[in-house]
Amino acid sequence: MTAHSADPQTTAPLSGHATVTRLPTSYPLVDPELDACLDPDLFQQGFDESLAYLSSLPSTWARHHAASVLENGTDPDDDLSYQRGYRAGLYGFLRHGTP
Repeated sequence: MTAHSADPQTTAPLSGHATVTRLPTSYPLVDPELDACLDPDLFQQGFDESLAYLSSLPSTWARHHAASVLENGTDPDDDLSYQRGYRAGLYGFLRHGTP
């Protein structure tokens, strides 16, 4: 008997094809997070503006601003899509930003 290696090429299915992650019936792909009232352009604008503002601040102030806005909310006069993008940028900064 031969020992099996941990190399992914040797542990791939015997057919040599990639692992199936979706069944063919799942196309077209539908994003469950995307809804009819979301404007992708306003969402992207809010996201970009939040990251631009956070990058202009010292890191401790940026983390404080992001946490405060996520806790207290954003300006209610802003469009909902913009708010969602802005909050997504803040969350991403807190979750994945540099300390």
